[in-house]
Amino acid sequence: MASNNFKLKKKTLFQITLIFLGVLIIFFTYFYNQKQKPVPMETKKQPERIDQDIENISTFENIQYEGVDGNGNKFIINSTNAEFENQKPNIIYMKNIVCRFFFQDNTTLRITSNKGIFDNISNDMEFEENVKMYYLENRLFSERATFVNSENYLLIQDNVVGEGPQGNLAADKLNIDLLDKKMKISMYNEDKVNIRVNY
Repeated sequence: MASNNFKLKKKTLFQITLIFLGVLIIFFTYFYNQKQKPVPMETKKQPERIDQDIENISTFENIQYEGVDGNGNKFIINSTNAEFENQKPNIIYMKNIVCRFFFQDNTTLRITSNKGIFDNISNDMEFEENVKMYYLENRLFSERATFVNSENYLLIQDNVVGEGPQGNLAADKLNIDLLDKKMKISMYNEDKVNIRVNY
C-alpha cells in the first residue's frame, strides 16, 4: 500500500513538473519574445534636423570665380568660405574676399573685405567690413563698396579714407565711373567735386 502511495506521489510530482515546464515554455515562446521583437523600420521615428533651413543651403571652401566686366576687363574673385541658397544659386555669400580687376592697360585693382555678395549672372559685387582697395600707389579704405557691372561704376561708402601720391582723402562716398574714368566725391559738408583719374 505504501509502495502504491509512493508511486502515485511520484507520478503526480512528475506531472506537475511537466505542467510547470510547459508553462515556462509557453511564457518564453510568446510573452518574452514579444518584448524582444524589434520595431519595424517604418514605425521608427527619424530624428528631426535641428536647423530645417540647412538643407536649402550649399556651402563651399576656397572658391574662385572668373569673368569679364561690362568694359571687357577680366576679374577674379576668391573667397575662403561661400554659400548660396539652392533656390537662388546665382547669389553667392562670401567671407574673406580677395577680388582683382585686370584692366586693359595692364594695371590691376585689388579689393579685399571680410564679407560680401557676388552675383554670378550679373557680375555685380558687394563688399562689406574692412574694405581695402589698392590701385597703383593709391589705397582706399571703407566699410562698404559696391560694383555695379551693368552701369560700369564702383561705389565706395561709409568712412572712406584714401592715401596716395597726390595726398590724403576723407569722404562720405566715392563713386568711380569705370567707363569715362571720372570720380565723384561726396564730402561730409555735401560739396561735390568731379576729378578725372587715370587707370
